[in-house]
Amino acid sequence: MKNQKSTFILLCCQILLCLFCINMVAAQTVNFTPTKKLNRSSLFRTIENARGYIVKHQNKDGGWPLIPGGESDVEITALAIWALTDAEWGTGSRVIRSGVRYLRNKQREDGSWNNNTAHTTFALLALTNAKTDEDARYNGLQWLSNAQNPSGSWGQKSRNTGHILYTSATLVGLKKLGFAQSSFKPILIGNKWLEDLNQRNHEGFWSLPGGTQSDIFATSWALHGLSPDYDLDEMIAWLKQFQNKDGGFPRFKDEKSDPEVTSSDPEVTASVIMALTAYNDPVNTRRIAISYLTKVQEEDGSFVSDTPIEIKKPTANLQSTCFVLIAIYAKPDIEN
Repeated sequence: MKNQKSTFILLCCQILLCLFCINMVAAQTVNFTPTKKLNRSSLFRTIENARGYIVKHQNKDGGWPLIPGGESDVEITALAIWALTDAEWGTGSRVIRSGVRYLRNKQREDGSWNNNTAHTTFALLALTNAKTDEDARYNGLQWLSNAQNPSGSWGQKSRNTGHILYTSATLVGLKKLGFAQSSFKPILIGNKWLEDLNQRNHEGFWSLPGGTQSDIFATSWALHGLSPDYDLDEMIAWLKQFQNKDGGFPRFKDEKSDPEVTSSDPEVTASVIMALTAYNDPVNTRRIAISYLTKVQEEDGSFVSDTPIEIKKPTANLQSTCFVLIAIYAKPDIEN
């Protein structure tokens, strides 16, 4: 086991080095997005204000809350580190170091964070971006592998009933961590479960448990999880047709085929941008969507959404703000 662990850590280091080189080449992604529809200075202000908002609301214990002033939360802390490091905030800074320390202290003995697959996945991404805590990451990956159902799905907790969002988020995370989707068994069987028609509604798209209406947010995460392993042209085209005139995307399609009836949402829009970028879709839709985000940002740098399940009405929150920053810096998926 000790030799396996050493080999794993060495492999992680090699993967990180490769990803670093790839990111250096791809670092111009944000720079090429501005067009006549997206002013360079507007995007810069959006990024700086979002980073400032996130940093400002870090708690004294190093973690971040969902709503400013609230208790620190593992998921939000992981997203904040992921967002800030993607947005080129220094990994050696006090902000990142204290956030990493909070995550390290919250990891359970079984290797998970909160016995929650999404929290664990996001924490692994945060620690990998921060280039630290190889042992914690190894233990987290071991738990995540063991938490997968025989069907290939992941639920909220270990061996829970398979869930679209938790399976999608875990697949996205594993691919971002550098595991080969063409040969890594957890990804192979996870993709197979997520792609199966039994996991979709009557239209062939995705909705959350208990729902039947096609859910643009859930579908975006599912497409992101499946990319780039499947031919998704038809589904990407379906997704893009619901872009509102303001450039954003709503949570649900309107049954009357009038998308303007449903208001655009920043976090839903961010999830669509991430899916389109992962699939390396032509950039016009993404540019217009990012332009929408630059226009709806609050003066304090936050974004208002009711997508987080804990929020009952649209509210400025750290989760949505982090996902917007992550979406702006998203890179196309690369076949490993």
